Amino acid sequence: MIVPMNREPLHLVWDWNGTVLNDFEIILRSTNDSFSDHGLPAITADQYRTQIKMPIRSFYADILGHEPGDEEWEALDATFHKYYVAYEREARLSDGLPDLFREWSGRGHSQSLLSMYHDDKLVPVVRHHGIDRYFELVQGTTPPRPARKGLHLRDHLARLGVDPARVVLIGDSPDDAAAAATVGAHAILYSGGFAAGQSLRATGAPIADSLTAAVALIDEVMADAAAAGEG
Repeated sequence: MIVPMNREPLHLVWDWNGTVLNDFEIILRSTNDSFSDHGLPAITADQYRTQIKMPIRSFYADILGHEPGDEEWEALDATFHKYYVAYEREARLSDGLPDLFREWSGRGHSQSLLSMYHDDKLVPVVRHHGIDRYFELVQGTTPPRPARKGLHLRDHLARLGVDPARVVLIGDSPDDAAAAATVGAHAILYSGGFAAGQSLRATGAPIADSLTAAVALIDEVMADAAAAGEG
């Protein structure tokens, strides 16, 4: 349940992969299918969760044991996306959705969806799940893709014209917390996505084990910010 707020409306930015879309198993399968095509050994779920970081090319460098050259990286990335696009519609929305979207909007707040996924692939799959109507903006990346989510989030909020101090980002990775901090927004991290709990805790951001719990934390986060003179 979302506790009604007495202050001015807030804006909630949702992350896509691993947060709104429960697609970890599909991401892992696509990664390993791509690795197999390129003669590389498969990785486990634990390896993925503990080693994942942004930009994704750095994650691949750790897994491969060397920095991939442009040609190698482009080949791996293209093969991954070939498999991911083939599998992605098997994924389902995370628990609590889309009810949380409806409840949030019904209380007079706004929301949007931001992803590092390619925009031309993101928009159709969001529409496929029937949730595009809940968001003021659905935004993926377009070439040249930003290396970090902070730059992408800054552009996203500028397009929306919202005050970062009134923004909460719900995501599942340390990069989400870093992106929010970069622009002066707030972050709540969801532990049911891609990153291991240890890496989430290291950010110092509030952590929730469900999206329902994440939304329920928003009042507390904003109250703490107000007490600290941040919002």
